[in-house]
This record gives sequence, structure tokens and C-alpha cells, in this order.
Amino acid sequence: MIIKYIHAVTRELPKKSRKETASELKVLIDDRMADMDPDLSEEEKSEKVLRELGDPRELANSYRGKERYLIGPKYFYKYLFVMKIVVLFVFIGVSIASGLGVLFSTENIADVIGGYLLTLFSAILQGAAWVTGVFALLEYYGLSIETGMEDEKWDPSQLPVAPEEKAHISRGESVFSIIMSTIFLLLFFNFLEMIGIYYKIDGQFNVIPLFNTGEIASFKVIIFLVFIMNILIELIKIIRGRWTKKVASIVSVLNIVSATLTITIINNMTIWNDEFVQDFEEYMPISFERMILFITVVIIIITLGESVSALYKGIRYGEE
Repeated sequence: MIIKYIHAVTRELPKKSRKETASELKVLIDDRMADMDPDLSEEEKSEKVLRELGDPRELANSYRGKERYLIGPKYFYKYLFVMKIVVLFVFIGVSIASGLGVLFSTENIADVIGGYLLTLFSAILQGAAWVTGVFALLEYYGLSIETGMEDEKWDPSQLPVAPEEKAHISRGESVFSIIMSTIFLLLFFNFLEMIGIYYKIDGQFNVIPLFNTGEIASFKVIIFLVFIMNILIELIKIIRGRWTKKVASIVSVLNIVSATLTITIINNMTIWNDEFVQDFEEYMPISFERMILFITVVIIIITLGESVSALYKGIRYGEE
């Protein structure tokens, strides 16, 4: 119970101060328990001390040194949670919509990226405005989000389970992956002919395209699905925030499907530019087909490794 309480307090604090605060709080709790009636059990002592310390979020504010007001302390944490969810889904929605538009777009890359960023900024601004407006009304009229809990006092039994550190999923890495997938999606469909080998003749750069743009066009929908599945994988990680059996299973299945589609595409030799293949085989010690086979093996190994790792974490730390 003490470990859960300390976790509940420190997770509200900046990362750099969590370890020190956890140590201080542990000492404080131990000292208070040591001064109590020795006839009480350890469980009774800990529960009494935690009741005295009160709601972890209120205690976290005292360790932070100042109150954080935006909507108001009563709604602030729920406001931040809803705001993050809205911004995330707006980002995903606009990115997917832009990706679909790219499939049929004839605009140049600068116009596409510019339009995407403008739409994203406008959508996030509108979403944030609506969320702020709703919570401002709740604050103004004193409405409670948790009906029936207005007068309920905090109790140690309300503490959530404190998951092990290795059970956590890095949201920063997931957001970065989503951003990179979205950027690659836009560049792939608008800048495809510029992906290849560059060489300089008479002071001018020339390029031998990597792909046969005519043939790869028939795979656009499948390639788009691969990007979307990769974004969906990271979205699931962000929403859950920790490894469970269900998360691990879904992520593993999506990883395998995504890898299977990718392998199917790259092993279709018609998508590769013949000139690029000829130059590759002229200057490299192995054939282009063997290189594709090597890449296929690498993709399989990485996918299996990620899937096994996810399933292990899901089983090892899968208690809800």
C-alpha cells in the first residue's frame, strides 16, 4: 500500500524530482509509523498514516511547491487528460486524412506538407478550445464529473496498482514513431522519384530512381495500410501506457501483418527500377535478389524479436 501511495504521488511530479521525493516520502511514512501505538499491526499503521497524508495529488502539489491552475484544481488533471486525448486523436485523424489525400493528390510536396501542417494546427486549436470551454463551464457552474463522489473522502483503498518500471511503455517514443511514419508517408507518395542513387556530372546532381514508379503505384493502398498499421500500433501503446497480455497480443499481430505486407511488396521485383538494379549488381559483390533476401531475413528477425519481447512483457507484467 505504501509503495502504491508513493507511486501515486511521484507520478504527478517532474521526472527529475521523483526519485528524491520518493525517498523523502518513504522516510516520512516510516517515521510516522514508528511513533504509533506498537500494538497496531503494520497494515493498520500504514493505512492510518496514508489517511493522514491524504489524497496523493494534493500531497504532490505540496512537493511541487505551487498549485497549478488552468481550469481549477478540482478539474485540472481531468482537463489535462482529456486535452491530451483530443490532441492525440486530432493528430492521428488529420494524419490519416492527409495520407488518404496523398494517394490521389497531384500537388507538389511543399504544398502537401504546408496544407497538412496548417490543417493540423487549425484542428488542434479548435479541439483545445472546445475542451477548455467545456471544462470552464463545469468550473463555473460547479458541476461534478464524478456523480455521487462529491462528498466522498479519499481512502487508501482507492490507490491504483503501481506497475513495475519495466511494464511502462514510453509515450515519447510512440509519439516520435507516429510523427516519423506520417512524414515518411507524405514523402513516399510525393517524392518517390527522388529516392535513389545520386551522382554528380559536370557540376550537376543526377539521380537513378530506386523504384519503378509505374509499377509501385499499384501497391499504394497496401503501402498506405502498412503505414497506418504502424501508427495504430503506437496509438495503442500510448492509450494503454503499459504492457498487458491484450496489448502485447494486438501489437504482435499488427507487427506480423505489417511485416508480411512489407516483405510481399519488396520481393516483387517489378517495383524496382531496372537501371538501379543493374548498377547495384555491377558495383556490389552480391546480386540484388540476394540483397532483398537479406533484407527480408532482417525484417523477419526484427519482427519476431519485437513480438517475443512484447509477449514476454505482456505475460510478465500483464496483471491489470
